[in-house]
Amino acid sequence: MENRKLFIKYLVIILVLIGGLGVLGKLQERVSGHKEDVDEKEMFEVNNLMGASKKTIKDEELRNGYINCAMGEVQIDLTQALPSKNSNIEVFVTMGAVKITVPKDWRVVLDATSIMGASKDFNDGLEGQIDENKVLNIEGTVIMGALEIYRI
Repeated sequence: MENRKLFIKYLVIILVLIGGLGVLGKLQERVSGHKEDVDEKEMFEVNNLMGASKKTIKDEELRNGYINCAMGEVQIDLTQALPSKNSNIEVFVTMGAVKITVPKDWRVVLDATSIMGASKDFNDGLEGQIDENKVLNIEGTVIMGALEIYRI
């Protein structure tokens, strides 16, 4: 009986370690795999591993953004940016939080897969104030974390 308990204990530890290495491998793949043929002026990128950061984007025309956060917090302020026709932000969150602030007149299309986490547009339903020419697509994966969209 004692050997069985010890076996199960070590098996769980090994599975957790393998899962953690898999998540870190996926994060590294996303960090190194999407930069090809992208002009630095057309994108922003934030990578956090067990840390916190705040970033204000002041691009005249926002095209692409990449946010990777593992066990940390990222705050992105887009209130001084203008979206292009195809503005996209890809998000990968593991046991962390990402908060994105956009102007009130932007239309946000949120398409995130959440596994034991949450993704929420807190001001969804501002029907009369939305400019249909200002569209921001946010897609990604949230694992045991949070992706929050705020408007000011």
